[in-house]
Amino acid sequence: MLFLLLAGALAAGGDAASSPSTRCVTLAVYTKKLAVVGDLKAEELAISEGGRERRILAVEPDERRLDVAIVIDSSASVASSYRSELVPGVIEFWKAMRPGTAVAVWTTAPAKVADFGSDPAVVEPKLRTIAAAGGNYAVDSMTDACRELGPRGAPRRAVVYVGGASLLANAQNMAELMRAVGVARAVPMSVLVLAGGNGAGAGGMSGNAVHSFDVQGYFGGMTKGYFGFYAESLSPLAVAQWLRQAAADLNGQYRVVFESEPGPEGVLKVSLKRKDAKLRVGRTETPIPGSN
Repeated sequence: MLFLLLAGALAAGGDAASSPSTRCVTLAVYTKKLAVVGDLKAEELAISEGGRERRILAVEPDERRLDVAIVIDSSASVASSYRSELVPGVIEFWKAMRPGTAVAVWTTAPAKVADFGSDPAVVEPKLRTIAAAGGNYAVDSMTDACRELGPRGAPRRAVVYVGGASLLANAQNMAELMRAVGVARAVPMSVLVLAGGNGAGAGGMSGNAVHSFDVQGYFGGMTKGYFGFYAESLSPLAVAQWLRQAAADLNGQYRVVFESEPGPEGVLKVSLKRKDAKLRVGRTETPIPGSN
């Protein structure tokens, strides 16, 4: 409906040659208490592109279908917190998703535990019976998850990793995961547990743990490149809270259409004028009138 109305408004103002170009950006907006903002208005936003202020044409909650692939660390490195912290946090996150969200779960064995559309009440006992052991093959599991996400064709897709930083990976499968996230057009959302480390919180890349590769830099780069969510948890006890923020992010998304110009996109900046609210800027795309 949003884009049908927009197309009509532009057509009424002149032919295609004289009509301004439009783009659409996805925004996640939620309060600092992790409540969804359900009444966001255009006047509460300011958008600039390439340093030029842009006129906002429409703001609409993004209620399109969402598919979420969750990868939970089941390696020996998290054995002490797997059942007590990681599994409960993941299940709480899952149950917080809006009705109609299809969720699938992988462990880092690597192994798929639940198909898309499974019931969290059925999957939770399965996760709890898994003995956390062996290495952390999260990179392979996330790649598998992305390869299933893409062909399902949901308008919105997210791949979520929850676990430690002792990943087993090499240059080849790390590159494969980066490509898979892009091909699937999935939003990467990662909660990296750095027990005993010095983290910088969401979006930060720091810590004193030693890994076989720069895990924090890798996830931070993925987050920046694909407009995702990244948190560093200094304790397994904080995992659930970070996942609550990730859930508020996914549940509180908007599509905002703004006037642009033909040609390459400039650097997009979005500011939110509402107090006590958080903002994450997602992907920008050219809307197709009549699409949903």
